[in-house]
Amino acid sequence: MAFKLAQSFQNRTLAVFHGRLDQQQLLLRRIRAELPRSLAIHVLYCVVNEKKLLLYTDSAAWASQLRFLKQNVLQAASNAQGHPFEKLQIHILADQIGKSPQTERKANLPSAEKIAMIRNHANAIGDSQLQQALQRLSATLVKLTDG
Repeated sequence: MAFKLAQSFQNRTLAVFHGRLDQQQLLLRRIRAELPRSLAIHVLYCVVNEKKLLLYTDSAAWASQLRFLKQNVLQAASNAQGHPFEKLQIHILADQIGKSPQTERKANLPSAEKIAMIRNHANAIGDSQLQQALQRLSATLVKLTDG
């Protein structure tokens, strides 16, 4: 007995979803065509929800650029779909799925000798406000290096 893939069955629901997907892919191509190439490659997906257009991009920087071109995007989408869009929402996909992992930055802490030098220098300063600031700095640095 042969195993049939789910796609090989006639299914109206699946056909409707394929139709919507094809429409949104066509709309995405039309929107990308109206954008500068450097920006267009960062528009990953689009979804139509009534009169709202959702665009997905891969970083906050590109999302900001897309917001500057909001009217152009809405006009291109309206022309492609044949009805006006009233709202554009831009989502950053990389933050949601961890596509661009953030490397944890570590503080570049001074050596114990340098921290001691800051503390000793603070004790020799006549300005009480500066002296307190340097003492707090040296105490914080000690905590961070021991932590």
